[in-house]
Amino acid sequence: MPVQSSSDCPHLECVGEITKEELIHKSHGQCQDCKVGGPNLWACLENSCAYVGCGESHADHSTVHSQVSHP
Repeated sequence: MPVQSSSDCPHLECVGEITKEELIHKSHGQCQDCKVGGPNLWACLENSCAYVGCGESHADHSTVHSQVSHP
């Protein structure tokens, strides 16, 4: 059953279904581009996307992924 949101954020419409356990598992992984480990990893929440990338403290592949794959 979908959760009713009171937010006006347009990004919530494209968030896929992902469990807390899946997010925790991804947080212990590594960037899919440069293979750096956490703690600053970001999981893409776009529907049907399983990408995990590093954040600003490393090469910022998460931002590149967002700009290229989900403009």
